[in-house]
Amino acid sequence: MNSAINPALFMKNLITAFLFLIVSSFFAQAQQLKAFNEKGLIGFKDITGRVVVAPKYDYTKEFSEGLALVELNNANGYINNKGQEVVKLKYYGGYDFQNGVAIVYNYSLKHGIIDTKGNEIVPLKYDRIGEVSDGVRVFELNKKYGVMDKNGKELFITPYDRISGFANGFALITKDKKQGYMDKFGKIVIPAVYDEATYFLGANAFVEKENKIYMIDTKGNIIKTLAYDKLGFSGEKAVNVKLNGKTGRLNAWGKEVIPPVYDGIGRFNANGQATFTANKKKGLIDINGRILIPAAYDELSPFGRATYQAAQDGKEMILDTLGNQVSPNKYEKIGYDSEGLALMVTNGKYGFLNREGKEAIAPKYQFVGDFYYGMARVKLNNLWGFIDKSERVVIPIQYTFVTGMILYHAKIRVGEKWGMISDKGKVVIEPVYSDLGFFSEGRVKVKIDGKWGFLDEEGKLVVQNLYAEVEDFDEGKAIVTLGDKKIKIDKNGKQVEN
Repeated sequence: MNSAINPALFMKNLITAFLFLIVSSFFAQAQQLKAFNEKGLIGFKDITGRVVVAPKYDYTKEFSEGLALVELNNANGYINNKGQEVVKLKYYGGYDFQNGVAIVYNYSLKHGIIDTKGNEIVPLKYDRIGEVSDGVRVFELNKKYGVMDKNGKELFITPYDRISGFANGFALITKDKKQGYMDKFGKIVIPAVYDEATYFLGANAFVEKENKIYMIDTKGNIIKTLAYDKLGFSGEKAVNVKLNGKTGRLNAWGKEVIPPVYDGIGRFNANGQATFTANKKKGLIDINGRILIPAAYDELSPFGRATYQAAQDGKEMILDTLGNQVSPNKYEKIGYDSEGLALMVTNGKYGFLNREGKEAIAPKYQFVGDFYYGMARVKLNNLWGFIDKSERVVIPIQYTFVTGMILYHAKIRVGEKWGMISDKGKVVIEPVYSDLGFFSEGRVKVKIDGKWGFLDEEGKLVVQNLYAEVEDFDEGKAIVTLGDKKIKIDKNGKQVEN
């Protein structure tokens, strides 16, 4: 048999394989959507710039394994590379997909795991579920910590007060306020005798005991003693340390990369940036100690993905990561992010900024609230109503006062009388009451002529206004005051036993 290589055939196959890789790479990139922001709403475009998903989302994360988390009206789900919602928007939050699964959590902050089709393969019952490390996950359930496999099968519960997750084969544990390490089978490999400890950064970890800092190996042997007296925040590749009250940073091998000259250094983000404090002023620093934003601000905190909210001399502004002001003005106040927009105040007028620091809604209102369910309450010409993120009036600005939306309802006041509207602007309770609450278990308390009763969700009086005081329903019962006695009633007003 002739085993000689045919040069022409070899070259042909090599060119074919090369072209295949180029075409495959092109189509992979073409399928990847890119998010864009328009008037505070997020949409998606393909590689050619064609809009695949019109701007409608409040928030998104980057694609992972072909799926991206999106948020609309405080509900989160996932879209695919075609812009299709393949996991229903029903979660309070979620994480990136890894190996075909993702951690999600509901509005009670209970965590579970879903697959790429949205099937809940691990029920949402856990207080916390960690990412996969060394083939296992840490979980917390009812104040107990344990370990599950990557697919969510529980392996064992531990007796420890806390497990902080695995790194490089070891989990950091806490027992009786002391820290140590266990392996993924639950075996203690380094006893919990340290006041503070870091994850293993490769083959080394840093520990603190009696105000001394040591670098140890995977068997707990001391590699060297370090000339610092306190451990601070740690990351995957470095750790903050303190000396005589000043903060610096070491890399994984114990080499000083930022000298201990700052009053404080925060946690470094995924971009390798952290805020720092010097002489009571805040700035921004990178992992190599390079000053990105000088310490000249009274406050400095993350705002968007590449922006920071800064306060200086009583004014607030948005900066980029090099300290350039990107907001068009300096404001009296900038609020917190709410569904992609943050309120701001200038010259006593309220408006909204987007995550890039640009004005999404000009400051013209007497007051605004945060966005919930895609709308925010506003006050204009001494009357109240609701607008959406494009500043379209979705509930007429006609009321004496409105509260924020809670469970898709807001209280309204007309003159001195209270009622309630839905998030669609429909009046569900006419404004005839001197006071009222919010819905709880399908009932809402209302007060008229000095007495309290209850309405159902259709606004029908189901419990007569007989009571001097009432509490909201809890598990089908409400405590009410009749005369000088407190009794319990059911949802129809019938007295029940305690």
